[in-house]
Amino acid sequence: MLQSDKFIIITTINQPTQAVFEFNKWQDWRVIVVGDRKTPADWSCDGVIYLGIEEQYTQFGELARVIPENTYIRKMLGYVYAIRCGATAIFESDDDNIPYESAERVVNELLESSNRSGFERRRSDRQWLNVYGLFGAPSCWPRGFPLEYLKDPGCEPQPGVDGHPWAVVQFLADEDPDVDAIYRMVDGSPCYFGRDRQYILDSGTYCPFNSQATLWTRETFPLLFLPLGVFDRVTDILRGYMATTALWKMGLSVSYASPVVYQKRNLHNLHKDFLQEIPLYANAASWCSQLLDIEASQPLEFYRTAIRLLEDQGLFLADNATAYDLFLRSAGLI
Repeated sequence: MLQSDKFIIITTINQPTQAVFEFNKWQDWRVIVVGDRKTPADWSCDGVIYLGIEEQYTQFGELARVIPENTYIRKMLGYVYAIRCGATAIFESDDDNIPYESAERVVNELLESSNRSGFERRRSDRQWLNVYGLFGAPSCWPRGFPLEYLKDPGCEPQPGVDGHPWAVVQFLADEDPDVDAIYRMVDGSPCYFGRDRQYILDSGTYCPFNSQATLWTRETFPLLFLPLGVFDRVTDILRGYMATTALWKMGLSVSYASPVVYQKRNLHNLHKDFLQEIPLYANAASWCSQLLDIEASQPLEFYRTAIRLLEDQGLFLADNATAYDLFLRSAGLI
């Protein structure tokens, strides 16, 4: 088996998909697929590290027991496995996001670059900026973008001034990107984004980022925790709000880059997606304003404080403080 310190993490309830086969061609990366109770029992793909449901309980003990089965959150066990194997970079995706032929080269070049701050920077006057517009698609918006700011002129992009280097890169996805259920039900037109672009947002200017084509460097691994007790349509976006804020407090940032994948989306019930996303529509702006007010420069201190703050508001239906410490200990991060 290829030995590498770079890992691709995917979760699935399907037989191996085209996305899995294509990611498995990346020569410098190892692919980890995290199964669940619904995943076919005979799942197998040569060269892929597969973590079946029973093996998860054997390898990860209490952490595997606190994460509900048949939820997207079990993807966290793939992060832990990679970190235990000495990962220096994690690229996460989904089993319906198919990488372009150039994807591995683009990702490797970014990782190998000595200049992680030399990209165009943008900010807005209203704390939110829809990056899809920067890539030539202003009529759609990412899942988790507050609807009240969609038409706000104060959210128009302005030149940024921060010098923070990126430590996380959110690559966009062509064709059926990560938009919310409202966009899909009202419009649903395919989206294709501009090529060869990359932007860093200034501290204090948010845009959601997801878990569909996202590159994490080693210093950001404590930020990979997916909150428990929220819907699958919320957990990675909420994680993105928390991680973005933590990065700023660390003197780092998140960057948004042109697509390296296109999505052939698995079958979804759009009305069910909409109902799951309601907490984002109602609370995204408020959550992020409160996260910004947390006085903590260390990522672990910030995350623990953020979890307590959101628990006090009744957001979580699970003990995330305990789960976060289990995640850190299981991965050897504390």
